[in-house]
This record gives sequence, structure tokens and C-alpha cells, in this order.
Amino acid sequence: MRNNQTLLASLAFGLIALTVQPVTAAAATPSLTGSWQFTLTPGTTTTPPGVQIPGLVTFTTDGSAIETDGSEFVPNPSTTPNSVRTPGHGIWQIGATPSSLYVEYISLELNPDGSLYAKVVTTMILALNSKGNEFSGSYTTVQEIGTVTTSLSSGAVSGQLIPHLALP
Repeated sequence: MRNNQTLLASLAFGLIALTVQPVTAAAATPSLTGSWQFTLTPGTTTTPPGVQIPGLVTFTTDGSAIETDGSEFVPNPSTTPNSVRTPGHGIWQIGATPSSLYVEYISLELNPDGSLYAKVVTTMILALNSKGNEFSGSYTTVQEIGTVTTSLSSGAVSGQLIPHLALP
């Protein structure tokens, strides 16, 4: 009888330990889930000078990202004829270190007739603040035309979570 009680107590303790461990680990994992306002600040000297680019991005619980930013509404003057970009679609995940987050999204750059001119790929390495409602980090944007990749911009990125306000 005593062995059965000991076995039962050990099983109960083991099950509790197993269920508590994932919750603790999940609580320590940074998350971007939600909708954010962000700003890209080019760090390279360009002619004409780069401007801050405002944007919006939504990160889903399954690791997807959907973004739009100011560069998508301005024709690219370096292409003839001028091209425009679509909003970006991509992913987010834990980065190379447990406290960093990796984001990558792709926008399509289109000719005036709607055909593909290029893919524009933006990558970000982010860190959340202690409250999880702001991020900061770096970004790089490249343009891919066939097998040729050209750097377009790089610099700093910062963002703020759009809060869920309590309804009256």
C-alpha cells in the first residue's frame, strides 16, 4: 500500500512539473504578436537624403507578418518607367539569441503594367523593451532583380505596440 501511495505521489508531482515547465518557458519567450506602428530611419547617407519611413505591421501568433509602409505609396524614381511596391508579407521568429527577434518580409515592385520589376526584401533584428510594448533594432532592405541583389537602405527601426483599449 505504501509503495502505491509513493508511486501515485511521484506521478502527480511529475505531471505537475511537466505542465508548469512549458508555461514558464513560454512566459520568457519574447513575442511580437499584435499590431504595431514603426519607423524606419535610414542610416546611410543618400542623395537625396533619406527620410524616415512610417509603417504599420501585424504579427500573428503563427509567425506571419503583414506590413505596409510609406515607401509603397511613392513611385521609385530610379526605375524607368517608375515602379510602385505592394505591401509586404513575411515572417517573424526568435533570432540568433533568445532575446532577439528576426523579421523578414517581401514586397513586390511592379511596372506600370502590373508585371514584376523586382522583389524587395526587408530584414530586421529587433529587441523588445521590458514591458513588451516597444521594439528597437536595425533593418536592411535589398532589391532582387533576377539574380542581381542591390542594397537599397539600412538603418535603425523602432516601433510601438498599438494598445488594446478597454471598452466602456
